[in-house]
Amino acid sequence: MSISKQGDWISAKVGDEIVMMSAEEGKYIGLNDVGARIWELLDESKTRDALEARLLEEFDVTPDACRAELDSFLTKLAEFRAITLN
Repeated sequence: MSISKQGDWISAKVGDEIVMMSAEEGKYIGLNDVGARIWELLDESKTRDALEARLLEEFDVTPDACRAELDSFLTKLAEFRAITLN
């Protein structure tokens, strides 16, 4: 599955977190440190599998938990129209 950022989302780092806003969508999102890292990784990792591999390297998490949490997070970002999933 390939992933692309979409829309006019702008983001700002606040501590370990990221705050994102889209004027087009009229929405904002606050991302915790893991969500913030995923958002950053989307600039270089364009597939779900590549994201999962990087997260498994960087965080102390089991593959099953990583997969479930990543899929849930990507679904939420897609619902906000911050990314497209292909």
